[in-house]
Amino acid sequence: MRRVARAVRGRAAAADRARGADRSAAGTVAFVGPLPPTASGIATYDRAVLDGLRRIGLPAGMPIEPIWPVDHRHHASIRHHRLGVYQLGNNVEHHLDVYRLAWTFPGLVVLHDLALDDFVRGLQSAGDLLGLVAMREALGAHRALEASGFETDGPLRIPWSSAIARHARGVIVHAPFARRYLEAYGCRTPIFVVPHPPVEAPVALRAAEARGGSLRAAVAARGGEALIVAAGDLNGAKQLGAVATAVGGLDPHVHLAVVGRRVPTHDVDAELRATRLGDRLRLHADVSDEDFLGWLAAADVVVDLRFPRRGEVSGTLARAMQVGRATVVSGTGAYLDEPDGTVATVRAGLVDPEELAATIRRLLDDEPARRAIGDAARAHMERLRATDATAHAYAGAIEATAALVHDPVAAPMQRWARSLVEIGVTEDQLGRGWGRKYARALESFKRSS
Repeated sequence: MRRVARAVRGRAAAADRARGADRSAAGTVAFVGPLPPTASGIATYDRAVLDGLRRIGLPAGMPIEPIWPVDHRHHASIRHHRLGVYQLGNNVEHHLDVYRLAWTFPGLVVLHDLALDDFVRGLQSAGDLLGLVAMREALGAHRALEASGFETDGPLRIPWSSAIARHARGVIVHAPFARRYLEAYGCRTPIFVVPHPPVEAPVALRAAEARGGSLRAAVAARGGEALIVAAGDLNGAKQLGAVATAVGGLDPHVHLAVVGRRVPTHDVDAELRATRLGDRLRLHADVSDEDFLGWLAAADVVVDLRFPRRGEVSGTLARAMQVGRATVVSGTGAYLDEPDGTVATVRAGLVDPEELAATIRRLLDDEPARRAIGDAARAHMERLRATDATAHAYAGAIEATAALVHDPVAAPMQRWARSLVEIGVTEDQLGRGWGRKYARALESFKRSS
């Protein structure tokens, strides 16, 4: 009997602790996503966002609780938070549990990659039912995207993000291009455009200039009078072979450094070996964060291409802009949303090595123009840092989404909308007034409550 009593008291105490934890989380925003030292660009992004929110002390009255790594306990506790903010990338290893939490307790979803194609395929390979849901909705959204006339290529032709974007209560994207894309396939969820934060602190930028000087000296010792740096994840979309071919068509004293993180699905060594640049080319894979930033600072020109595009905003570009280097980018997607004069562009699609070589040559030959681009880029990033623009935009998105989640009319409205879809009401019929009386009654309740 004593053992039974102890067991009952233990369960009661555990229940009390759980209820206490639930009450303490009730006003808390769960910020769910990778954090350093996780090997992900999203981890450094998340750290920069959290630091910014702490600096400005917003959102008021809603403390932020970072959650990483995610485990089974969070699937039970997530609903006791006021709101969940979910950082979603295209890597199923890092983001599977984040996605599941976002489905369990819908909140504010941050789309770091509009495509999410590899992620959805990962769900399907694992036999996860959410993969089937995502595919079904993506195929329906694909028809809407085609009908809209929105120009897409590669992975963006199928809107794999449509299921989670519809299920969410708010969506954060990093560029106006992303909002246009979501709206083109019919996303009705509130969309917030929040600029990518300057992820590097001033002290890191000063250290990068010093490190860049020593890296540049080593290049000069091999006869390199000018340095081009192609940086970022070493994948096929960066077109590194074409970049090396372009540099091969320049003066022999122009050298190329390829710097970034290896990707298991791409053989960058074979791609670069075929270009035969010899001692003018150096591959620096899986370098430290300090050396990565140092190489950007060492460059005369940075090259950051994308094909096919995925709608993402480049963390590499953000860093190159912070160190004030002129960067050549593909003239497509979110790259075109950068302020005028802060980047140089080449045509979208597969890059023409001759066009790229001509663009780099113009920048190398015209130092004032090259410096003007770098200075404008650095000034833009400094304005974002000085104003904490990212943090303020996050706070606004969190406050607006939390208000929507806890709106007493929201759930009945959702049931009303689903019911109309289930009985086959079309957009045209809705426009003619079908079902409006119920919606208006709910709105009047909201105003009077």
